[in-house]
Amino acid sequence: MLLKRLPNAPSSSGTKRTKCDEIEGPGGCCEEERADSGTHERRNIVSLYVREAGPCDAPAVLFLHGLGLSGAMWQPQFERLADDFHCLAPDLPECGKSAAGGSFTLKDASRSVADVIRERIPGRSAHVVGISIGGAVALQMLCDEPRVLDHLLVSGAAIRLPPFLESLNRLDEKSVRLLNRERLAESLIRQYHVPQAYRRLLLADLRKAEPEALRHVSRVLTKFKLPTESQVPTLIAVGQEEPFVTKHDAYEMSRVLPGATCVLVPGVGHLWNLEALDLFTQTVRAWIQDEPLPLKLVPF
Repeated sequence: MLLKRLPNAPSSSGTKRTKCDEIEGPGGCCEEERADSGTHERRNIVSLYVREAGPCDAPAVLFLHGLGLSGAMWQPQFERLADDFHCLAPDLPECGKSAAGGSFTLKDASRSVADVIRERIPGRSAHVVGISIGGAVALQMLCDEPRVLDHLLVSGAAIRLPPFLESLNRLDEKSVRLLNRERLAESLIRQYHVPQAYRRLLLADLRKAEPEALRHVSRVLTKFKLPTESQVPTLIAVGQEEPFVTKHDAYEMSRVLPGATCVLVPGVGHLWNLEALDLFTQTVRAWIQDEPLPLKLVPF
């Protein structure tokens, strides 16, 4: 396992952010506490690669990343939340450092993430936050693994593919293999509205992503079915700058899911955890602690 120090990154509000120790490992119970950092090293039987920080006995928040990315995209949230929460960010199957773990399916991903929660979190449940494909996995967990969920925050998860992924989905296998990985990574970065400060972080993941894997995962998303029953408090968010299809699907999800709350986030796109760092973190804190949501969020 590797213990590494995260670099500081600029804050959108100018507030000071402390460095956060991050534990990376291929993944349950707590083995060792580091007195100098307050973080923990762990070993477990789960196959997913997991980044982890924060007190082992604090409320747990598990973050699920977007298409072609890894748990590294949650660096700003780890920096802001790890003092008060046990933060975990697995790399989903066929993504990041879990790329060799087999083909991605929503059911397998749902089960694997639930295993991470059961193995690594003493209370065997967590607040789950997912963006994009991570949001789809979180919603699948509502169907398959509701007992491990405390609160759910889903953003940018679409039942239908946005135009860029739809065009990728239409390509045959030969054409996909001929795609230039660098150009594909740059195209996805543009689609994601990634701020300059985090482009290098995300490009490192996207340049490693196999085009065939991206197409396969996007095709899996077209088969996604929404749960129709849930007792888990669920917040559905969508950025104002997201494609129309994503905003429409967010509205439809809020109508199907009993008791779900839906909000529009002004002025942001897909990865607003990077575009509006403090607003995203405030939203997570408020939702999982049953407090009023930030006033900037618009009921949708």
